[in-house]
Amino acid sequence: MKKLLFVFLATFLTTTVLQAQEPARAIAVVNKADWCHVCQANGGKIMKEVIPVFENSAIAFVMNDLTNDNTTEKSKMELKEKHIYKAVKKETATGVILIVNAGTGKLIEKISVTEPAEKIIMALKNAVSKKEMK
Repeated sequence: MKKLLFVFLATFLTTTVLQAQEPARAIAVVNKADWCHVCQANGGKIMKEVIPVFENSAIAFVMNDLTNDNTTEKSKMELKEKHIYKAVKKETATGVILIVNAGTGKLIEKISVTEPAEKIIMALKNAVSKKEMK
């Protein structure tokens, strides 16, 4: 069941990125792994309470799946395509959201998925309004 939730979350995140109408100013990279208990416990919260707030906004979401070598390599390719791999390559902890400036590829902020949804939402909104984004 939990694995199915993460497959759905990955599909939802990819769809959300593709459907964004406004060009992304920030990219929220969700570091996750199937074996991560923190990810399993908080994946539903991120999917149901955080991501929908930013649908069609200036923030795009990308899943960085660190489950194994194959998923890590696939995620690496997607991050490189979005020109943000350099900003997040050293950030290998799971259960975190890395907020990256989509224009400069600079890491702006990191927040744990264990934080309340309201705090994660506020961090994402604040990241987009920061001076580094302008």
